[in-house]
Amino acid sequence: MDFELSEEQKSLQLLARKFAMEEMLPEVAELEKRPDGEDKFPYDLVKRGAALGFHSLGVPEAHGGDGASVLTQCVVVEELSTGSPAVSKVYSHNWKGIAGLIAVATPEQLARVIPAYLEDPLYCIGIAITEPGAGSDNALPFDADPAAGPALSAVRDGDSYVLNGMKQFIAMGAQAKYVTAFARTDRSVPWTKGVTGFMIFPPHEGFEVGRLHDKVGLRCYPQHDLIFRDVRVPVEDRLGEEDRFQEGRKSVVNVGTVEATATSLGIARRAYDLALSYARERVQGGKPIIEHDLIGALLLEMFTRLEAARTLLWRAAWSIDEGVSDQKLARATKVLAVETLNYMATRAVEIWGGMGVMKDAPVEKVYRDAIQLYHMGNTNQVNVLKALPHL
Repeated sequence: MDFELSEEQKSLQLLARKFAMEEMLPEVAELEKRPDGEDKFPYDLVKRGAALGFHSLGVPEAHGGDGASVLTQCVVVEELSTGSPAVSKVYSHNWKGIAGLIAVATPEQLARVIPAYLEDPLYCIGIAITEPGAGSDNALPFDADPAAGPALSAVRDGDSYVLNGMKQFIAMGAQAKYVTAFARTDRSVPWTKGVTGFMIFPPHEGFEVGRLHDKVGLRCYPQHDLIFRDVRVPVEDRLGEEDRFQEGRKSVVNVGTVEATATSLGIARRAYDLALSYARERVQGGKPIIEHDLIGALLLEMFTRLEAARTLLWRAAWSIDEGVSDQKLARATKVLAVETLNYMATRAVEIWGGMGVMKDAPVEKVYRDAIQLYHMGNTNQVNVLKALPHL
């Protein structure tokens, strides 16, 4: 594998870095200060990033997008996440949603989503899987127990299905102009064998956006409850065959995993940059603290872990681009990156000393954002369990 990025990748990397540092970083800091309950979604930043090409970057050329490779997407997401993982997640989550849709949808169904998405810089996609009683465990799955897993029901009624239930922690639930909903059409079998996908275009009768969850980190990247009360969906809005939705999505699982990994890497790099710059400026004992051996050694450990996580991420992304299906590699990479991120964030707070926990210092936000990634792209524990069978 050649670790030298192409000229196009370098250009996108620099573009994303400039946008992150000059525009995203200061503006999201101000958005986060809005009182709880207020809309913190970074509408203006998302639009400006779309004008630079980030909105369409991960959409295949065959469908009118820029067709960036998974590796290129990861490079861009890392850069954007150093400025604001909340903004970068808007783009990467949408790319993931479109990849999942392409894997299962008919040409007619795709024509109802992708052109509208490309034309509208604020077009967001919801992926409705998680429920109050089923989180990352929906990825295991618990095949021995049909009662486990998501419970949103879909009952066939003539030329329609009627959906009832609730989804929880759904990213951009209130902003989504299209939602892919996972529902149980056969409760007598494990959920992976009895789940069907449906297309929802809000506003839709019976479909309601519930509460906005008040998160510790990534506060400008909202999660909502979604409520389904006798939501009637026509058969033509069913994605793929009945009961076989999860089977059709298997080809894109790794893409979603490395997307969360790249986000982790960007936050980790921000933690390292903050720690390094502060250590060079902060004077204790008559010299910058970076010259104290314990601090210098700690920064070297942070640098080493960051480089190791990036190397593994690039390899995982490259393998997806080359058509190599290796869930072990993608999931192990995500586990390493999230552990690296939280190590980096904690050490950055330590290096900043007392200022590290002050709200007027930038490092406390990194710490808050870092713990969010334990719960994105499945928990680390679930990723470990999913990787084990492939050893």
